[in-house]
Amino acid sequence: MRIIWSDRAYVRRQAIEDYILFSFGFAAHADYVEAIEEWKKTVLENPQIGKVEPLLEGMRKEYRSYVISELTKCIYYIENDFIVIVDWWDTRRGIKTLTQGLQ
Repeated sequence: MRIIWSDRAYVRRQAIEDYILFSFGFAAHADYVEAIEEWKKTVLENPQIGKVEPLLEGMRKEYRSYVISELTKCIYYIENDFIVIVDWWDTRRGIKTLTQGLQ
């Protein structure tokens, strides 16, 4: 298994990390990055760990989500030997904003 990041997911993750760093400091940022690293290890061992995302049911792919922190979710799907991360949600946003652009 291998993880692939879409540009969209990578940019959104970076924006959230920057927000955490500048708003809450280095310790909070380090904790967040550590949570991401732990999730990556876990999902590589068990790709189906994320639940099927109810907001994305009925789309072409079976999108899964995993809560990284209280306010963020990783959205991904599994294809062959790849875990494709397609989005990184700040869950404070509206549903239409979150699901926009995913098929």
